[in-house]
Amino acid sequence: YQRRVHGAHELAEAVTDPVLNAWYDGAGNENADKCAWNFGTTTTVNGYTYNVAWSNGRKWLIQQNWLQSGGCALSH
Repeated sequence: YQRRVHGAHELAEAVTDPVLNAWYDGAGNENADKCAWNFGTTTTVNGYTYNVAWSNGRKWLIQQNWLQSGGCALSH
């Protein structure tokens, strides 16, 4: 569980900052850092917590990401 969450966090940063010279806030946080461990609305079934359910039945817990307009969200 924790590896998947951390993997999604790092993937979000790699996509938005592929050459390591992109945006940071005043505290040095990248976009995914600003929303670390923020998942929004979640569902728990049989001890498994998720916030994204695909049409194929797979369920994932994905952290939200910072939006330029302010705040954290899964999509915009």
